[in-house]
Formats: sequence, C-alpha cells, structure tokens
Amino acid sequence: MRAKLFWRALIAAGLLVVVVSAVAFAHTSIKVGPYTVEVGWVDEPPVVGMKNAVFISIMNDDTSKPVEGVGTVDVTVSMGGQERKLEMHPLGEDHPGQYAADFIPTRRGTYTVKLAGKIEDTAVNASTDIEEAVEAAGLQFPETLPDAVVVSQAVNQATAAAASANTLAAIALAVGAAGVLLGGFALLRSRKA
Repeated sequence: MRAKLFWRALIAAGLLVVVVSAVAFAHTSIKVGPYTVEVGWVDEPPVVGMKNAVFISIMNDDTSKPVEGVGTVDVTVSMGGQERKLEMHPLGEDHPGQYAADFIPTRRGTYTVKLAGKIEDTAVNASTDIEEAVEAAGLQFPETLPDAVVVSQAVNQATAAAASANTLAAIALAVGAAGVLLGGFALLRSRKA
C-alpha cells in the first residue's frame, strides 16, 4: 500500500515539474550586458483575434533589481514578412521592471519580437521568437464559434449583397418614376385630344 502511494506521489511530482517547466519555457530570456530581459506574451496561450501584449521584464543582474522607466527601447513585432512597431508601457505599479506592448495577433503562428535602443547606458539590439499564437477553436467550450475570418468573409458578402440590392432598388425606383411621368404625360395628352 505504501509503495503505491510512493509511486503516485512520485508521478504527481514529475507531472508538476513538467507543467512548471512548460510555463517557464513560455518566456525567453536574453542577456544584454548586465541585464536579463525576459520576453513572451502577457496572456498565455496567445489566441488569434484576442487582444494580448508582448511581455517584457528587465532585471539588472548586478543589483538584482528590476529596471524601471525604460522609455528608450523600441519594440517591433513581426510575422509572415510583415512588421509593426509597438508602444511599450509599464505593466503596472505592482510590477516594477515589467512592461507590455499591446496588439492583437491576427494570424496563427510564431511571432518575432525585436528590441532596439538602450537600457540605461547599454545598447540593446536583440530579437527572439515567442510562443505560437493558436486558433480560438481549440480552446472554445462547449461549442466552437465561427472563425473570425469566416465571420469577416460572411460580413463582406452580406455588405456586397446589400450594396447590390440598394443599386437594384435605386434602378427600380428610377424606372418606376419614369413610368409615372410617362403615364402622367400620356394622360394629359389624351385629355387634350
């Protein structure tokens, strides 16, 4: 009985180590001079179409203190040959040395974050890949909602159909008005004759 309990506890501890390791690997550490810069997502897992942000934590290894007030680092995110510069802001008063750069990932895949500028007096020019953004369908429960792309296409088709219907309605209205005018003209002419 004790042997079974021992093995169950050992397996549970092993699973806990795997889970904790997976969470730790979700962020990447970059060494920049006397600083360790941690980069990842604010909300994990990142979901396509949902607001998220690049997470950046800066720690001075010499003093073991977080680095605050970093306004000289540019954050650029890229994916699929496209890139966008993001605004970096402090994550909050309760999170010294931690920053966020908001954006909405719109495509599944791995995003690359590039940091350029200065951390205090140290130049930084580094880039790293962060965790892959996933489709929402894999996380939805109890029902899977339509994909944002499918919904967008349906909205575009409905908009085009409505525009076409409006055009046809305008033409029909013009033809009807012309018919009323011609009918009125014919009635006036028949009364004169």
